[in-house]
Amino acid sequence: MAQITDLTWQQIETASTLSDLIQIDPTHGVMIKVSALLANPVTAKSASGVVETLFELLKIANSAQTTVNVGQTIGERLSAFPQLVSGTAINGYVQQSAQIVVRTPLATSGISGVSN
Repeated sequence: MAQITDLTWQQIETASTLSDLIQIDPTHGVMIKVSALLANPVTAKSASGVVETLFELLKIANSAQTTVNVGQTIGERLSAFPQLVSGTAINGYVQQSAQIVVRTPLATSGISGVSN
């Protein structure tokens, strides 16, 4: 099989289990319905929710990556979205961290996910 270096917006939407998370606008292209990911709807640019949105998108990307990697051999699998790392629960909270691992060319533009 071919090496996987990216995900599609359809794969993200499928992994989210939300049928209308990704919208295609004829003028602006791909748009993400942020309110679908948050507990409270976003109605203004001044609203908070960026941290939660990006956290949710990273979890969804990890799930989509797991799905697309099924049947892929080592060296072909996308490994851009590692599992979340969770700390110990303290006072009813747990710290979690996530990352994106990319391969960036030095001489040209364009970013792709790394494979393992």
